[in-house]
Amino acid sequence: MFNFRQSHRRAADALAATSRPRQRPPGSERLAVAVTGLASLAALAVALAFPAAYLISAENRLAGVLEVRAQLYADSVSAAAAESPELYNALLGSAEINLDGLAIAAPDDPSIDRPAEWRRVFAADGHRLLEVAAAQPIAWPDLSSRAPVLQNDHRLGEVEIIRSLWPQLLIASAIAAGSFMLGLLLLIGLRVVPLRLMHEALDRASFLSAHDQLTGLPNRTLLADRLERALSAASRGDGMQVAMFCLDLDHFKHVNDTLGHAAGDALLRTVAIKLRHCLRESDTLARLGSDEFAVIQIGARDSHDAEALAARLIETVRQPMTIEGQQVFIGVSIGIALNAPGLDASELTKQGDIALYQAKAAGRDGYCFFAPEMNARVLRRQAIESDLRGAMERDELEVHYQPQIDLATGAMVGAEALMRWTRPGHGSVPPGVFIPICEETGLIVSMGAWLLGEACCEAVTWPVAMRVAVNVSPLQIRLAGFLDTVRGALAQSGLDPHRLELEVTEGILIRDTNETLAALSQLRTIGVRLAMDDFGTGYASLGYLRKFRFDKIKIDQSFVKNAATRTPRRSCARWSG
Repeated sequence: MFNFRQSHRRAADALAATSRPRQRPPGSERLAVAVTGLASLAALAVALAFPAAYLISAENRLAGVLEVRAQLYADSVSAAAAESPELYNALLGSAEINLDGLAIAAPDDPSIDRPAEWRRVFAADGHRLLEVAAAQPIAWPDLSSRAPVLQNDHRLGEVEIIRSLWPQLLIASAIAAGSFMLGLLLLIGLRVVPLRLMHEALDRASFLSAHDQLTGLPNRTLLADRLERALSAASRGDGMQVAMFCLDLDHFKHVNDTLGHAAGDALLRTVAIKLRHCLRESDTLARLGSDEFAVIQIGARDSHDAEALAARLIETVRQPMTIEGQQVFIGVSIGIALNAPGLDASELTKQGDIALYQAKAAGRDGYCFFAPEMNARVLRRQAIESDLRGAMERDELEVHYQPQIDLATGAMVGAEALMRWTRPGHGSVPPGVFIPICEETGLIVSMGAWLLGEACCEAVTWPVAMRVAVNVSPLQIRLAGFLDTVRGALAQSGLDPHRLELEVTEGILIRDTNETLAALSQLRTIGVRLAMDDFGTGYASLGYLRKFRFDKIKIDQSFVKNAATRTPRRSCARWSG
């Protein structure tokens, strides 16, 4: 029996596995080692520089003091030798002389602490004559200085003064302790802080590389990674099923175009928050780009769970949203694909896309599960699109003309130019099949310009009283260069602008009204007639007709069907006539 609680726990574990922090690039570790080495060298240099500098300075300073004192002491010994024959002879090397009781005055020491000092007197031959021990032992390390005893430029002997360097060493040790603390702070500043900033920057870059910057949701790369992990967990046979949802917002472009890109971004962020609230922790919501989202549902018991989630998502998005003070109504179309043995992440995503295309073709604001036959339809559509792209170069397009009859007189007053395509190996393709593909791919722009030029060239050979009507796509109207295209076709063919009638559908007045009216007005200015085609099939109302005066309104046949037997339709048809 299926254990839903256990499955949900496994799903949560799978999500935790997919949410592990991304490993940092290998280069970052080498950079960290380099930063650590440089910071350690800088810290070591600071820690050693101050005590070493002090110790060298103190040693040089003490050496200078000892040198001066040794010279002064040598002068004192020289003066004493001049007054004492015994000392003079002793310095010259006489071994029989007794120097007991001889005292030689030491030079004055101006320092306050009067450090301990050891003084020695050596004879000319180098043996020691006198030694004045210090009041306190001379601690290691010591420093000494010697000076010659001279009399009348004659060298009598040598004196030596010794002092301990220990006090300076103690001070240097204290400075070393402070320098060590300073070096430690420097190490923290040069190693810890930069590395932390570097890791934060790498983590941020890693996050941005895997998430959408506008909504903060996972992007396509992270979605694929999580889907692979989810499918891998499901393949272990623990009963967990994975459902892939491909979402596309309905009417988002209308909001983006009418309210601006800032409002569109705000709407996407709002939708992302609302969608996230419909999901469990184990599910993943991602933004793939523009108005496309995706959901990975983990742990579904069967297709009913996926169906229930799809219904929640549709109902959530269907609710009105307030964007920049205006209420916005949109919908969402959803394609759903369920995992099956042997399916990888890319194939499951492809199936979800195919199901989404079918959901949009079925009328939008709904959901559709993937079925194998959908793939065949998509492949057929892709083949048609591929052949369409070279149809003009291969001269496969033709223009057929449908006569326009004046019912009052029975006279032919014109003809409507219709584009037809004969596909090699398949025969004539219905316009309801290839025209929508042309509009979706943008091919209608070049093909529409070709149709306009061909129709004008043909119509110029007709009687002057006859007009030619050409259907124009909303995409062509919105292009900035469409007016030049019309002028070019008229100029090249020599057709009078009043004999050209452009037919537009009522849907063009629903979107981009101001821009559309401006484009239509420019066409009217050059003398081209304008007709509304298929009125009554879309959402246009009579209010739109007040904004622009069309030369002709062609009511769709579904609107006037059975008009003779239904009073409301009969009156409407009479009014339109």
